[in-house]
Amino acid sequence: MTVRLTSDANATTARRATRTATANAAATRRGRARRTTKTRASGAPVGTEKPVPIVIIDNKSDAFATVVEVSFGNYLGELLDTVAALKNLGLDINKGDVQMSGDSTKTSKFYVLDRENGEKVTKSERLEEIRQTILTNMMAFHPEAAEYIQAKAPTRAGGEGVLGKVKKKVQTGIKCAPERYHSKLEIETTDRPGLLVDVVRTLKDLSLCVVSAEVDTIGDKASDIIYVTHKGGPLSPPMEQLVVNSLSYYLSLTEEESY
Repeated sequence: MTVRLTSDANATTARRATRTATANAAATRRGRARRTTKTRASGAPVGTEKPVPIVIIDNKSDAFATVVEVSFGNYLGELLDTVAALKNLGLDINKGDVQMSGDSTKTSKFYVLDRENGEKVTKSERLEEIRQTILTNMMAFHPEAAEYIQAKAPTRAGGEGVLGKVKKKVQTGIKCAPERYHSKLEIETTDRPGLLVDVVRTLKDLSLCVVSAEVDTIGDKASDIIYVTHKGGPLSPPMEQLVVNSLSYYLSLTEEESY
């Protein structure tokens, strides 16, 4: 799922510089998402594997609405329950369309606005609410999606089981590189509820300004691109290392109860 959010406090020049790079990255990541549906699961030959659920939330491609794209091979129907759930979140759906790709993947696209102000949805908490609502509905009507979707967020404390907690390694990759007006942060990790909100909160705790953020959810994996500034410009090398270390600590371990 692609999630992009924009902070009003950011400089206009930084937003403009980010827009082109983010749009190009989105196109590349959509193509990678479609290829992943053919190669993900169990190592069987291409064309014989199960599709993975894909949710993209895009605030760049349309000037007036947040675009929500949902696909899961050819499993999904009209998504009437998903539409109703989104409306229950206080969203207005201006229009929708359905696209079919050459491999019979059906993609439903909705153009949504926040009912309170008639504008795009930009707050990370609201974007995460939309994402989880779509995934929850997908699991309810298509149980086969559950193997790819995290049912609950991992915790780090409290409530130990009979045999306590077992720490499980999560493969996480983090890169940070300076650009002209900001730094580009790339994160690849296991998806979980609240991921975007928690990553943005961690960055803000380090006194960073989030210019824009994009999150793709492909099956059980999340791939983020986040543009950040520190004191109005790109991060210094020591700050880059601090960011990488902080996010690595948060993302690298989950705790699961053993039975």
